[in-house]
Amino acid sequence: MQSRIKELDKIERIEIPPDEKTIHFTFPQPKPSGRVVAEFTGVAKAYGSHVVLRDVQFAIERGDRVALVGVNGAGKSTLIKLLAGTEPLTRGQYRTGHNVQPDYFAQDQYKELDGDARMLDDLMSVANGKTVTELRSLLGCFLFSEDDVFKQIGVLSGGERNRYALARMLLNPSNFLLLDEPTNHLDLRAKDVLLESLQEFTGTVVFVSHDRYFIDKLATKVFEIAGGGVEVFPGNYEDYLYRKQGGSPVTAVQEEETTTASAAESAQESSKQRRVNPLKLRQLEDQAGSLEKAAARLEAEIATLEERLQSFVSVEETQQQMDLLTQRRLELERTLAEWEEISMQVEESRQ
Repeated sequence: MQSRIKELDKIERIEIPPDEKTIHFTFPQPKPSGRVVAEFTGVAKAYGSHVVLRDVQFAIERGDRVALVGVNGAGKSTLIKLLAGTEPLTRGQYRTGHNVQPDYFAQDQYKELDGDARMLDDLMSVANGKTVTELRSLLGCFLFSEDDVFKQIGVLSGGERNRYALARMLLNPSNFLLLDEPTNHLDLRAKDVLLESLQEFTGTVVFVSHDRYFIDKLATKVFEIAGGGVEVFPGNYEDYLYRKQGGSPVTAVQEEETTTASAAESAQESSKQRRVNPLKLRQLEDQAGSLEKAAARLEAEIATLEERLQSFVSVEETQQQMDLLTQRRLELERTLAEWEEISMQVEESRQ
């Protein structure tokens, strides 16, 4: 035994590194928009003699998660800027639906921020009544803790500025997110957190990414930009590749007709809605599944808040808990209403 102890003493001890921190957050669930969120009709975009897009037509529905794909320089960032309204159309018409609130996250989003401002001060300027404690908690979710919150934005690294820009976006809930390379400067685990949050998000998302895994797990539609045009492919990235290899793509005009038919409430249009192709049915099922998960998460949070209210701490904290409980109940009500609507579409499509 003594000999064994001596051998163990000679073994070099290896310190187990602490678990790496990663961001933890969910996007606030937004107010629902109209069924048709965005619609392009005959849109063209040119920079001088260089034509990027010509005669583009498509419609984006509420709940769609649209991936923009194409070779570098095809016009992905241009298209998302047109949707965000930061670039003017050269020709055509762009319409947004009822109660649509776009929110644009650019690749160089940090350039729009005041580099001399401290993070906490900058958040307070756009916080709309949030307390300092709430803002510090939000920054803590993005790995900015203790004295980090007083850093100037200009001294942050590229990854830190990207994380901060995402945190800032959470303060103004939107139902139409436009994300241009949101995973840049995020590590693998942070990407997974962002992916899960977007999957549970009940609004509409249009995004550009070079991460194939991210696209495949998030997209419910793929818009391929090539030769100045846009082709619409229902489904995720695997479905897109399959159709490119042998299947027939759905043109933007055909997709627009499908959108219009599904949006109508007449008996005739409901009949059209039943003749949904398998990929469209899968998309509806995915949306219903995401909403069901979101409802379960909200129900669990509501139960926790109700339990906390049983223990009185202070009037201020009780009021905060009551306000949050009311907000979560309203979110649950909207989520269940949307889930019921989509579930009915799924049932009709299966008939």
